[in-house]
Amino acid sequence: MRVLHLFDWYLPSTLSWVSRLLLHLPEVEVSVGAPWMVQNQFCHPQFKYYRFPLQAPGIFDPVSEMQFPFWRWMLTRSQRFLPTYPLWLGWHLRHNPPDILHAHFGPTGCLYLPPAKKLNRPLVVTFYGFDYQKLLHHRPVFRKKYQELFAQAARVVAASPIRQRELEAMGCPSEKIALVRPSPDLAQFPLAKRIKQPGRLHLVQVATFTPKKGYLTTLDAVRLALPDCPNLRLTLAGEPHDPVLTRQVREFIRQHRMEHCVTWLDPIDHRQMPAFLMQFDVFIHPSQRTPDGDHEAVCVVLLEAQATGLPVLATRHYDIPDEVQHTHTGFLVEEGDAPALADAIRTLYRMDNEPYQILSRNARAWVKQTFDVRQSARQLRAIYTAIGTQTAQLKTQNSKLKT
Repeated sequence: MRVLHLFDWYLPSTLSWVSRLLLHLPEVEVSVGAPWMVQNQFCHPQFKYYRFPLQAPGIFDPVSEMQFPFWRWMLTRSQRFLPTYPLWLGWHLRHNPPDILHAHFGPTGCLYLPPAKKLNRPLVVTFYGFDYQKLLHHRPVFRKKYQELFAQAARVVAASPIRQRELEAMGCPSEKIALVRPSPDLAQFPLAKRIKQPGRLHLVQVATFTPKKGYLTTLDAVRLALPDCPNLRLTLAGEPHDPVLTRQVREFIRQHRMEHCVTWLDPIDHRQMPAFLMQFDVFIHPSQRTPDGDHEAVCVVLLEAQATGLPVLATRHYDIPDEVQHTHTGFLVEEGDAPALADAIRTLYRMDNEPYQILSRNARAWVKQTFDVRQSARQLRAIYTAIGTQTAQLKTQNSKLKT
């Protein structure tokens, strides 16, 4: 079976787990289409890539997602108004189309619905995060586009049971909705040996600097806990995507004289993430919904952290209670509740090694049981198989009608 995976651009580190999912698909020949390709660690030689000629070879050959951000934005954004890449791709595939087209993100599904119809091939669409509410808040026209997508797509894939219900509420027929959980590769994230001393705690937050990640709540909670936790440290790492938030974080640290306990690092290469996470005691990630409707998708970084045995401090935000088991693999508080988060920090700060090890083992076991990338790959392969069976049955029925 040949499946073409379609993206706005391939591949941001926030979707690192997708490349591992595609690697583990059993008996599937994977190809990738996107108007902008980054030649990074997610470009696997066994995949076939449809590189757009307009991404001028020799001029725009990024090896990092942070290279040529303006031109990447221009080329990918322009496809919404002048779909040159879908047209080029459809022409390129006209004599030998794949068995299935799989678009990643709702708007990408809308963009590639016409080529899928022209090629007479089923379209699968996976929804992630911003494509649920934030996009509809900023671009209401997609409410109508989504109804056409839901009517014509072969399957619409959600990342959690909560997302399944949300897609149904948006108008997607329940029989078309499938579940594939975003999952880490446990072979890449082994359980790390850590010794927890009471009276010490090193927190880490790894995420792009955007308001929904709750960075200011993290800092406020650390500020509140510091008088009771003098050996408390916090490390932040991520791309400074939002300049306003970045300035606010810097000002908060300066204003509250927290430079002695807060370390700010550049984004971490995903290949270095397992070794990086071994240095810390707890992963903190107090996600929150923003006024424009932006919210988290499934936070795979929380699963990666737990896979290494890191307990998690987070919020009861969308899918996070499905990822982190309160008091079993970490602690959850309400969104924006810095005092409650500070109390959880104090609990972990005072915790000695024995209860910490229980949390650590629970975290690894929970991810292994529920979020293994190989299991998710088998689920996705089963979706493709079911679509292939339905397509074959329809062809048989149509041929009988003609005769």
